[in-house]
Amino acid sequence: MKLLASTVAVATAAVLLVPSVPAQARAGASVTVADMAFSPGSVTIGLGQGVTWTFQDATAHTSTSDQAFWDSGTKSGGATYSRAFTSAGTFAYHCTFHSMMRGKVAVPVTVTGAPNTGWTFRWATKKGKGGITFDVQTRLGSGKWKPLVTGVTTTSKKFDPARAGSYSVRARTAKGGSRSGWSPTTTVPIS
Repeated sequence: MKLLASTVAVATAAVLLVPSVPAQARAGASVTVADMAFSPGSVTIGLGQGVTWTFQDATAHTSTSDQAFWDSGTKSGGATYSRAFTSAGTFAYHCTFHSMMRGKVAVPVTVTGAPNTGWTFRWATKKGKGGITFDVQTRLGSGKWKPLVTGVTTTSKKFDPARAGSYSVRARTAKGGSRSGWSPTTTVPIS
């Protein structure tokens, strides 16, 4: 019984010593900031997941969104910065001190549903606030992109077209006058 109590005490102490890492970042991607570069330079994560940047250089760097969605502030010497991506788009970023250091985070739209119940396109995990809006486009096959919604704060929309085929969807996030790039394309066959 004493051995069991000791084992539980050691296990509990070990759990308490593990650094706290946001759940979104654990499920997303890691980017190393070292040798004057972001590595990898481009990552794709799921909607709602996150990215953790680890600044290994002694030299100060930042992870700063090109469209002002985030700014890590000055980091170095093993410091980290984590951010959850709650909306779809392709988000370019840079280091404010070193213009050659550039990266991208791509977040595609999620599609759920079935032929008999219809499809739902989700481009955000939470409603747009503080001037954040979303644009979503669809296309049939290799046809022209057409707006599904523009400038909305909603997170999703049911999509059940009358015409069967292979549909693609993409989205971008806007904040004020700035917009992310379009998200990677998600394709769904609708019959």
